[in-house]
Amino acid sequence: MIEVNGNYLAADELEILNELKHQLELNGIHRFAKVIKTTNNLQTNCPFHKEGQERKPSFGIMLNDSGRYKEGTCHCFTCGWTGSFAEMVSNLFGYDDFGNYGNKWLAKNFLTIEVNNRPTINLDSMDRSKQKQQKSETVSEEELDSYRQYHPYMWKRKMTPETVEIFDIGYDEKTRCITFPIRDVNGNCLFIARRSVVTKFFNYPADVEKPVYGLYELHSRYPERSTDTMGMKRRSFPNTVYICESMINAITIWGWGDYAVALNGTGTQEQYKQLCKMPNRTFILALDPDKAGEHGREKLRKALKGKILYDLVLPKGKDVNDLTKEEFENLPRLFN
Repeated sequence: MIEVNGNYLAADELEILNELKHQLELNGIHRFAKVIKTTNNLQTNCPFHKEGQERKPSFGIMLNDSGRYKEGTCHCFTCGWTGSFAEMVSNLFGYDDFGNYGNKWLAKNFLTIEVNNRPTINLDSMDRSKQKQQKSETVSEEELDSYRQYHPYMWKRKMTPETVEIFDIGYDEKTRCITFPIRDVNGNCLFIARRSVVTKFFNYPADVEKPVYGLYELHSRYPERSTDTMGMKRRSFPNTVYICESMINAITIWGWGDYAVALNGTGTQEQYKQLCKMPNRTFILALDPDKAGEHGREKLRKALKGKILYDLVLPKGKDVNDLTKEEFENLPRLFN
């Protein structure tokens, strides 16, 4: 079994790998398509070369100590990548930190130990709603300013200087990641999401409430209020907004002159509430054309019954960012 800080995890390697696969898929990263368990190792598709899509598994995860490798060691017989399970997790989430993030992820998800001198439990702290209210710290303007620089990866992913400015996208030299400030509707930066420019993997902090990405930017772009013939104040707002899984897809659509928000996944109940409160009448569902995307579209259809919904019919195996502007504009939009 894998251990962290001298403590064994409450799961075996296969259970841990399946959970890692699930959490990566929630962020649109598809790895470990095939897993074969043998006596001494797990054999799976290498997550690092060919963007994790190799046809034959060449990546081994040791289940027992051997003369050459310690239990939990990961090794690809094709590209040669070798490291601990924690190092693999770190790299997959966009960190080059010798497994520091990976150890934290493993401990958070699987470490179950008793601690002697436990403090007195405050029963009020068990209320999750109060816990969320207490998390009032936001990312400082000084930290955001340290990221405000361009990187060629931005243009590779169809970002433009205008969209970089609108969404305050930056680059963190320490982690070699593109930075995406995640803001609440009032503009407070709750946390930073990162996309590695080296491994192309995405890091979204664990255990955070996901707001609808792009909602603040929409409201800040349409802050003016006009008075109609009845003397009522109304917010000017685009009638149609696209809903995407990933931030990069939403930013791409903004760059092409339309408006979009992102769920960073396929949607949560809190995000559905935010979408229902948006003043526009129409949404176009631009989720990925795969099983997870279809499941997300089905949930959105049930949650957004007061809205007019269309499905953007994407080509199989592609998302918005894979297309040209002309290809995007020519896609069918099917009424639900």
